[in-house]
Amino acid sequence: MSSNIYLDFDAFLRSFNQNKDSSFAFLLGAGSSISSGVQSANDCIWEWKKSIFLSNKSDQAKYFQDYRSDIVKKRIQNWIDKQGEYPELHSADEYSFYAEKAYPIEGDRIKYFSHIFADKNPYIGYKLLCLLNKANIVRSVWTTNFDGLIERAAHQMNMTPIAVSLDNPERIYRNDSNRELLYVALHGDYKYTKLKNTIKELDSQNTTFVNALKRYFVDKNLVISGYSGRDVSLMQSLQEAFSETGTGRLYWCGYGNDIPTPVNDLINNIRASGREAFFCSY
Repeated sequence: MSSNIYLDFDAFLRSFNQNKDSSFAFLLGAGSSISSGVQSANDCIWEWKKSIFLSNKSDQAKYFQDYRSDIVKKRIQNWIDKQGEYPELHSADEYSFYAEKAYPIEGDRIKYFSHIFADKNPYIGYKLLCLLNKANIVRSVWTTNFDGLIERAAHQMNMTPIAVSLDNPERIYRNDSNRELLYVALHGDYKYTKLKNTIKELDSQNTTFVNALKRYFVDKNLVISGYSGRDVSLMQSLQEAFSETGTGRLYWCGYGNDIPTPVNDLINNIRASGREAFFCSY
């Protein structure tokens, strides 16, 4: 096994093509949905910050509408820093903290995300995954998102998506079929009652999903894209799955050569267990 954990993206494409006679799965994070018009996790954080700020400073609403403005961000962050009770800027805890701080009632968080995902159409990447499934190369898509875009793409391409979420985790145990696309929503689905986005919720992974990961990736390759690695429990589950004896590889796709510490640790721990794992930069 190569000692270099970096794999140039063109080399990843050649590796993918060389192994297309084996089975692949994809794990998608929020970054994969940006091209479909869904705002990023970072945009959600700043929208929550703005909402918290304006609920305390309602007289200044007209000056703080564009949360993407650097000036607006700076002024909001200055106020937040003075409160002494919020995470530091760019902290790994920001997403989960502000999701719960802005909307402590679960039903309100569900509504927030349902508004974001309304009328969004899956971009070409989701449809390509469906084509790869029809070609028996990609057998499943796992995701931390709850936008349902892969499910919509499958319906648009006359495919049958087998959707598994926190409400029906036992459904993951089924025989593979080349006429179905297994779609696993690890953080729930906004159409149902359970979502994972607060600190407490992200701190544990459903036992059924953990066991399924271990069983599933013994002989299947996993490509991860658009995911930050902020869910500690999922990262631990991936490490457990790919530390088991097996032949499936892990390819983590990201921008540039700066690997986030949790991702670097995951890859090195997997490789220390004798499995193959790479960071594919593009």
